[in-house]
This record gives sequence, C-alpha cells and structure tokens, in this order.
Amino acid sequence: MSTEISMVHRRAEELERHLGDPASGDNALSYRQFLADDEQERFPEALHAALQAWGVNAYYIPSRLGGRLQSFPELLAIVKAIARRDLTAAIAHTAVFLGSAAMWLAGSAAQQEALAKVIRDGGAVAFGLTEKAHGSDLLASEVSAIPVDGGYLLSGEKWLINNAQRCSSMVVYARTSAAGGPRGFTLFIVHKKDLDPGRYTCVPKLRTHGIRGADISGIAFDRCFIGSDTVVAEVGEGLELILKSLQITRTMCAGLALGCAQTALSTALEFSLTRSLYGATISDIPAVRLTLVDAFTDMLINDCVATAATRGLHVVPDQFSTWSAVVKFFVPVSTEKMMGTLSSLLGARYYLREGKEAMFQKCFRDVAIISIFDGNTAVNLQAIGMQLRFILGRKGGGPSDDAGLAERLDNLFDLTTALPPFDGDRLSLFNHGRDDMLRGLDRCRMRLHALNASSSGDTAVVQGMLHAIDRIDDKLAAIADKLNGDLFRLDKKSAKSPLLFSLAEEYCACHAAAACLQLWLYNRDNLDAYFAQGEWLFLVFRKLLKIGAAEAEAPLVDGAFAKLQEMHAAGRFFSLVPFVLATGGQDDLSGVPGTEAFPRG
Repeated sequence: MSTEISMVHRRAEELERHLGDPASGDNALSYRQFLADDEQERFPEALHAALQAWGVNAYYIPSRLGGRLQSFPELLAIVKAIARRDLTAAIAHTAVFLGSAAMWLAGSAAQQEALAKVIRDGGAVAFGLTEKAHGSDLLASEVSAIPVDGGYLLSGEKWLINNAQRCSSMVVYARTSAAGGPRGFTLFIVHKKDLDPGRYTCVPKLRTHGIRGADISGIAFDRCFIGSDTVVAEVGEGLELILKSLQITRTMCAGLALGCAQTALSTALEFSLTRSLYGATISDIPAVRLTLVDAFTDMLINDCVATAATRGLHVVPDQFSTWSAVVKFFVPVSTEKMMGTLSSLLGARYYLREGKEAMFQKCFRDVAIISIFDGNTAVNLQAIGMQLRFILGRKGGGPSDDAGLAERLDNLFDLTTALPPFDGDRLSLFNHGRDDMLRGLDRCRMRLHALNASSSGDTAVVQGMLHAIDRIDDKLAAIADKLNGDLFRLDKKSAKSPLLFSLAEEYCACHAAAACLQLWLYNRDNLDAYFAQGEWLFLVFRKLLKIGAAEAEAPLVDGAFAKLQEMHAAGRFFSLVPFVLATGGQDDLSGVPGTEAFPRG
C-alpha cells in the first residue's frame, strides 16, 4: 500500500499503541473496565485521562492556534480508534470539538486564543444548543440573552447537553430578538469561571439507554450576566453559524459509528469462528457467512462515504449543506441496522451483559445515540430533500468539463493527493445545485473505458462498474421525475412529506455507491490485492443499487469472508485502507456486573 495513503493513519496507530489492547485483561483500559463503568453509569475517567495524556485534545484545535488539527481524515482515524474501545468516552471527549467548531469558524482572535488555552489545559467544552420543549426546532428556542449595560442577562435552561456539568466552557445558543426568526438568535462563548455561581445551576445527569456514564445533563441560567465580549461573530448570526459548524461535526460523527461497528463486527465474527454446532463452527453455515459479509460490506461502504466526506471538507466545503447530511443520515442508520442483523448470530448472547460477547450489547445500545445528536435522521433527510430538485435538475451542478472539476475529483478521491487547507469561509447554507460526487461519474466512465482499451483492468469488473454507473444515473433520473411529478407538486407540505424523505434515502444510496466506486477507481493501483481487484464492489452494488442475483454471489461471499478473517486475524481496522490495531490479549469478561474488582456505587 502506498506510503502516502497510510500516513493519514500514523497518529491513530500511535494512539492505538498508547492505549493498548482493550481485549486484554491486563490492560487497565480494557473492555472489562468499560463495561464496569457502564454498569455503574460512571464516567470513564481512566480512558478519558489516557486520551488527555496522549494529547487527543490538541487535534480539536486548528494548527494556526497551536493545535494539531490540519486534516479531517486524520481526525476521523483518531476518532475511530477511540470509539472502538468505548463510545461513551469517545462521545464525551469529541464533544469538545463539537462545542468549539463554531468558535473556530467565527470567533474573534481573543475568543479563539482563550478557548484554545482551555482545551490545551484539558478543559471540557459543551455546546448549549437544545432545550427540553423544543428539541431540533432551533427557531423555537427560548433561552434568552437580554442586552444590558456592558453585556447580556442570560436566562433559561439548556437540556440534554453533553459535558454540561463537567465543562469549563460552553457555547450557548440564545434568543436575542423577541420576534425570533432566522436573525433572532446569537451564539455566546461562556466560561464558567466568569459567571456568578449564584446565577446558574447544573441540571442533574440524565439516565440514558446507552453511553450510560456520559455527562448528559443541562444547565439553567437565571439572569446570569455575560459580557459583550462573549458574542460570537455578530448578534443575530447564531443560527447560520450553527448550521455551518454542524456541517463539520455531522461529518465527523461517522468516525464514532465506524469505531463502534468495528468492535461489534469483531465480536460477532469471533463468536462465529469459535461457536461449535453440529460438529463444525457456525461460520461454516452459508447463511452465517453471508450475514457477516453483509456487515463487512456495510463497514466498507460507510468507511468510503466517511473518507470521501472528510476529504470533501477540504476540497468542496461549499457543497456540505447536503454532503454532511448524507453522511450523518447514512452512516449511523446503516450501522444500527448492521448491528441489528448481527445480533441474530449471537442469539441470547447478544442480550447478555457479561461473558466474552458482552461488548456487543453495549455497542448496540450506545450506537443508537449517534443518529440523534447533531441533527436527527428526519432533520438530515429533510435537509437533503429540500435541495434534491436543484442538484438533480442540473446533474450535480453543470457540465462535467468544468475547468476545475478534474482537479477537485483528484483531490477528493486520490488518496495519494495532498489536501488543501480547510477554508471554513467556503461553507454555505445552500450548495446551489452542485454535487461533485455525481459530476464525477461521467469522468468515471471515461476512465473505465480507458482501462478496457488498455487491457489493464479485468473486463468483467470494468463492465460491472459501467453497469453500476448506468444504474445510478437511472435511479437519479427516477428521483428527479418524482420530484417534478404532479403528486409531489400537489403536496402542500412537501418539505415534510414521506415521499421527499424516501427520495432522499434513495439519493443517499446513490451517493454511497458513487463514493465506493470512485475511491476504488482512483486508488486501485495503491490498494492491496483483494481491494484492488474490485469484485468487492459487486457486493456493494447489490446492497445499494440492487444489482446482481443472490445465486451468483457464492464466490464473492467466500472471497469477502476470507478477507474479513484475514483482517481480523492481523488486527486491522475493517476499511479499504486499514490501520493497525493494538491486539493480542483475550478476556472472557465474565461476571462484570457487581464483581469484587468493580464494586457498585
């Protein structure tokens, strides 16, 4: 594999070595410890401290402010390495990035320097956005900031906030105009040390289904004075700034889902390889192999979607009003479905909170939160649906011979190409019908035909790729026809119609298929033999585009299962471009709840 490609994972592999093998009973940062913390609804202090000691918090701070955040693909790999251990710790720790993203986009120099120091010193940052009565309806938020001499009086309660009690600082979204509306809200950077302690109260931790140890709580303000210098950007720009910062954080949520999925699939695979039934292991049963390969395919698809998107933040940030919503909808939801299917292999064991497979139930519970925060499934599908007509009406934004298109596509999909610096000023609330993921398909056709002409590609594989592009085009044309049809036009509430949501889901599947195809095509000479050959994409296309017959899949399934076993045995993350995991130990996790080693209370 190309050195340039693997370099993006160097820091994640260093972090893996620092944290050690979580399956080892000799490791203080083990699955056993994470399960015990979860049972007691206790914050994972040991793992959190280890992440601080290694310096993960520096990757939440832009390099221009003395941090190490230069590459979103690099941060994605780091997040995956944390999330495969304990999603509670991963979400709590990366919430610092969620809380600070808006500041890096629009905070003043003094505000940014101050917050960077808080983070460098190990302080947590929270994002005071949601309220109990309003949820995702940001225009209905009631927490208010009333202007007074020298500043504002902050009143109201923010609820369901990660790190609300533990944080040193919080970015708060508040109403600054009684009339509300898109220009009626403002962001404020609030440092607890500057507040009158008698004017704010931390709302107690809420008990949750998953990530039980996380500080999911809230904060209530009672005419709490904050200075004029706490305003982020300008008064009235709060909503726009939030929507732009969420384009970054929604994209990075994919790393949380992928890391958690890695552990769930590894657990199910290990069980299948060792569970004896009728004189063999259950992995010898074709239906079991197919289920595992199906999950492996989901992992590859999601990783391709996330890889393309994290590169896209550097290359086409102006298109992320839709790209980020696609990632945030597609990756968490397909991961939840994948785990639900894998649970059938474990049988009763998926339900147990102790034993060798105990981490599965924790992963299954924990992962459900990802599709809820940073905009839930409905919010993201609506964001996609509202721009579909503009995107599909222009087939991704205009002619494929755009002078800058070839360079952008190379930067997006060629993993050996250095990325340009991220430019947050290019983020936009509307992508003006541009989508390079679709526009690149015409160029894919040309490259595939060139492969055929030069005899440098397997003819059957190349023909399969060309057929997939035709299928994507047909599906996109069908979506466009429905959007322009009488049924849709007659729907007065089209923005919330089931049809629009369904079409948005279909578009996400096309986007995912295009990401997989283009990452393969641009990197086939630098991938390992299995991935370079390309037949794994037929499994992708069957899942996303409904291409192929089940009876013809046996050789593909056997090949994919062999690759899955190989990567698992070698301790590699399940990805087109895998990185090395810290592995080697084994712990059966028996008796985790209430043991002497981990007393309750």
